[in-house]
Amino acid sequence: MRLVKDTHRLDWSLIGIVLLLTFIGLAMVYSATAHDPGPWYKSFWFRQGLHFAIGIVLIVGILISKPRFWYNIAYPFFGLTVLSLMFVLFVGGEESHGAGRWIGFGFFHVQPSEFAKIGYLLVLSRYLSGAKVSLERPLSFVIPGILFAVPFLLVLKQPNLSTALVFSATTLVCFYWGGLRLPDLFLLLTPVFSVIAAMNQIAWGALMGSVLLVLWKRKLPMYISVAILALNIGAGFASYMVWNTVLEEHQRSRILTFVDPMRDPKGAGYQVIQSEVTIGSGGLIGKGFGSGSQTNLAFLPEEHTDFIFAVLGEQFGFVGCAIVLLLFFLLVMRAVSICQVHGHPFITTMVVGSSTILIFHVVVNVAMALGMAPVTGLPLPFLSYGGSFVMTTMILVGFLLLLRLKGEEI
Repeated sequence: MRLVKDTHRLDWSLIGIVLLLTFIGLAMVYSATAHDPGPWYKSFWFRQGLHFAIGIVLIVGILISKPRFWYNIAYPFFGLTVLSLMFVLFVGGEESHGAGRWIGFGFFHVQPSEFAKIGYLLVLSRYLSGAKVSLERPLSFVIPGILFAVPFLLVLKQPNLSTALVFSATTLVCFYWGGLRLPDLFLLLTPVFSVIAAMNQIAWGALMGSVLLVLWKRKLPMYISVAILALNIGAGFASYMVWNTVLEEHQRSRILTFVDPMRDPKGAGYQVIQSEVTIGSGGLIGKGFGSGSQTNLAFLPEEHTDFIFAVLGEQFGFVGCAIVLLLFFLLVMRAVSICQVHGHPFITTMVVGSSTILIFHVVVNVAMALGMAPVTGLPLPFLSYGGSFVMTTMILVGFLLLLRLKGEEI
């Protein structure tokens, strides 16, 4: 497959990959929910088809526009998404699974946090297209730090940790793409690592040793090195004190169970255990479409959303899962190849950010289904059921198609 094509043509390879993933997703949602009662026009698979149809309309609308349009509306669009997040938080969003994340408009609901990903991607890409961040210039992080913190905290408050982590991953990758070194990224993340490592003295000591080594090799100004060390020590001490003196035993147990669901196999760990059983039962080639007992007998919770990958594994086995993961890999390869065609910083940051959002969802969702990550509720692109998420995913696809087609018009 060629990575670079005529920039004045649609990327039919990317379109083909997306259509194939969409077809697989519709089939999996149908298979996972075929046993649900009710008329076909109220079924999950039919509504998922409508979501994809709306997504296609959004893609067409994006292709009619120009990259300069999205560059110009980056800040207003970001502002609208922040206002919608504030509305959910302060006015009150409609609740589901204990979290108020949705705004209702009669017969349909919108999840603002999904569209906030688009707003943040646009504004971060625009900002980084004209400015650089560097540890030698701490003030260079002020504006992007504010742009990150506002949606991150609003989404975290819903609470929606998984989506908040998407903002974090997008920020780090875009910072790296914009010229920030890997050692600098490590130093930026070390206060977070200190919070976690403080639970174990050996782990925290090893982390601090690593921080000192990187600071010594990096040769940053003394006041910056001292500030980074102080942040790590403060974060580690605060975490240790909160864990040992503030949190009650049941609160600590809840956190440990979130990290390791197997501590509570009949409670928090039930979903992961059922997911592993479901995937394992598929073997090499699976039981066939619609033939999975775990799926058909509804042993697997959230089978059409969070654990759709397990449904795929049961019915099409290792081979089916490998094919889907290969399609995701090819999609990202097609996306990143746009950077070989158009070199404008806004274009390349948009491409890298869009790819990061998609691949972060894939990695976390698959790891969750395999029991390698905590259950965070992050859906699988093109396969998991969802209205706002499907539309957000299709918008990202629309951006990728537009940026290859008209990138020189920026």
